Amino acid sequence: MPRSRNLIVLVALAIGLALLWNPAEAQLGGIKDKLKKKGEQKATETVDKAVDDATTPGDTTESAEQATAQPAAAKGGTAAAEDMTLYTKYDFVPGDKVIFFDELSGEEIGEFPSRWKLDSGVFEVAKQGAENYIMCTDEGYIRPKAAAGALPPKYTVEMEVYAKGAGHRGHWFMIEWMNGDDATIAEFGFKDNENTHLNIEGNNLADKRLPKPVGPGKHTMRIMATKSSIKCYLDNERVANVPAVEGFEPVGFRVHLDPWTDEQNNPMLVRSFRYAEGGKTLKEQLDEAGRIVTHGILFDSGSDKIKAESYKTLADIGQVLADNPTLRLSVEGHTDSDGADAANLTLSDNRAKSVRSYLMEVYKIDGARLEAKGLGETKPIDTNDTPEGKANNRRVELVKL
Repeated sequence: MPRSRNLIVLVALAIGLALLWNPAEAQLGGIKDKLKKKGEQKATETVDKAVDDATTPGDTTESAEQATAQPAAAKGGTAAAEDMTLYTKYDFVPGDKVIFFDELSGEEIGEFPSRWKLDSGVFEVAKQGAENYIMCTDEGYIRPKAAAGALPPKYTVEMEVYAKGAGHRGHWFMIEWMNGDDATIAEFGFKDNENTHLNIEGNNLADKRLPKPVGPGKHTMRIMATKSSIKCYLDNERVANVPAVEGFEPVGFRVHLDPWTDEQNNPMLVRSFRYAEGGKTLKEQLDEAGRIVTHGILFDSGSDKIKAESYKTLADIGQVLADNPTLRLSVEGHTDSDGADAANLTLSDNRAKSVRSYLMEVYKIDGARLEAKGLGETKPIDTNDTPEGKANNRRVELVKL
């Protein structure tokens, strides 16, 4: 046999022996480094398994309906917006001053989420696709690190959760109100992919089953409340409407998650949490300041297509314009400081144009009454050094001309 061929055989044998000697190291290539070698080997393996189980093939970050959705224009929407047909009875408007906001950006995988407090349970940050989630592998409670004290006269809460679909029942997601004695006095719950409830002071005031179970993917629990009333939503469905609440004096919130069955192989995932103070009506803002500042016109990251959840805010703006036929507005888009300056300027300009186009097409507003421009990150109304500040800076303003 020629010497060159002998050398090739010897090299191949050496590689094969190396793989046999330590196959896990050769084939896995350091997967466990994603946990930054946190804790003991057993803890690392548990987190890896839970993340794998939470992201089984077939799970996506879209619901089954979203995955098969037609283009907006084909379903009666506009080129500038998603189809809003399912949101015509949706009256949620997010608060306009963010008090606490966390979408887990910058968090370290495998660690406890840094902007939360632990009451009990097992919680860690896990990655699914390109996004971070809070993962719960056993029943537990966590609280956002927000200032304690009486809640604002008007406020909203939004929590994005991940449902695994019909094959994974038993997940209970709950937002709880806490009083000054640190006791739970109310609870808004979403469980088993289709059931919701609102319980206040031991009284079950709403217990509603959704028209059909939600598909696998992200879904949003929402609360819109005043000192004396509470409305709750799951995606576009309003599931509770309590017009009068007496003696209800919460001072904060916590999140209660319960996998219910087979905890280690059925982890729960929470994506984001937003708590904001409500403000003045659009008309009050215009009359007092000559501008409307809104966080209720929503877009996906990097997109200029208006999300369907924006329906109520846009409807209110359309009504203000219809009631005041001489009113002219400049639609102005604003971003936070993340990303390149030029890209933010372009994105904010395109978003402003989408809003203008939507108002013209859907509410038949004369284009001569509306201007549109993007200001990017050039006019912040809050700091860009905190998640809450950035959330406040991402907004659309409508300025009286």
